[in-house]
Amino acid sequence: MSRRKDLKNTLLRHLLLCGQATRPELVAMTKIRAATVFEAIDELKAAGIIGEPERRGKKTGRRAPVLCCMPDCCHTIGMELHLSGCTGVITDTAGKVIHCVEHPAGERSSLLEVKREIFEVLQYLRDMADENWHLIRGIGFADPGLVDIERCISIKAVNIPPWRMVETGKMLESASGLPAGVWPEAMVKTRMEYLQRLPDAPESIFNLVTDDGIGGGFIKKGELFVGSSGRAMEIGHIVVRPNGARCQCGNCGCLESVASPAGLAEKIAESRAAGVDLGGLPENFSMETFVEFASGNRGGRIIADELCRDLAYALSVTVMLLNPEMIVISGKFASLGNFLTDALRRELELRCFPEAVRELKIEISSLNSSDTARSAAMMMRDRILLGD
Repeated sequence: MSRRKDLKNTLLRHLLLCGQATRPELVAMTKIRAATVFEAIDELKAAGIIGEPERRGKKTGRRAPVLCCMPDCCHTIGMELHLSGCTGVITDTAGKVIHCVEHPAGERSSLLEVKREIFEVLQYLRDMADENWHLIRGIGFADPGLVDIERCISIKAVNIPPWRMVETGKMLESASGLPAGVWPEAMVKTRMEYLQRLPDAPESIFNLVTDDGIGGGFIKKGELFVGSSGRAMEIGHIVVRPNGARCQCGNCGCLESVASPAGLAEKIAESRAAGVDLGGLPENFSMETFVEFASGNRGGRIIADELCRDLAYALSVTVMLLNPEMIVISGKFASLGNFLTDALRRELELRCFPEAVRELKIEISSLNSSDTARSAAMMMRDRILLGD
């Protein structure tokens, strides 16, 4: 890649992340002479990628006009396949959601039925875009399981059994005529956790995703860590109880098998079978209901403390290896709120070096139901515009 191309990518990446900047700010950011930066800016403007709405000529007065990405330069689709359905969005260049659809899960007894859900969401989005469909340049897909990122293949989603060894990228490209990218859901969520905290995002974030499966993602200085074969951050398959329940991956005692929402339900069923008094807890309980119940029931409190210890055991490995500045808890356990963050901090302080935990921030995610799909769309946007 040429130096000019590198410079244009640096400028464009900054504008995509921050939304806007002035020419003097970009010169200060790159530490490159102004004339060279201005030439790169003018090339991006000529290509229709960025604009400078307030600029009317060479002289702009005492206030520097603002540069920003052209909103219609790169619309992208983002999709998330999850246990309860499939979510799809269309975003503009800035990542603003233009259209959104949430499709509930159907029977899913076969791969064909899962694909049908995805195709229906894609058709809904096509209908919503209508005459602006030509503005859409790609599709980003957040996958619920293991992914071959380079080849865009969905390898295995343990909680959606038919979804395995699917050439998802080719499938989406064939259905839409658009290029597609496929990434693990946890990685996509982590990217959005980082973006939501800009411009004051921490240098490094580890995201613990606690949905029906347990996953993780790590981002440092804006760069996602994927590992040499794309299998990094599989925290859900750290063995926390060697003699524990068999996980759907085949191992015994994985974090996902003992501390997922399904694992929590199993702990409760086992406790009831052993005669523990959990009579005030309804069969179909929510996380909020469980926390309220556990605060006043000894048996519920023991189960909750055990859950937090299992999560902290796996997170302690992450803290000692990666030393993140922040841990974010997203997914179903996020509703445990301060109960969970306080318990995790207590356990991590017991298990890790004081220096690794003293300044560590532990937060609950505030992502909404469409943010993962939105993040997938933005990751595809970056691949198209930046070659990421």
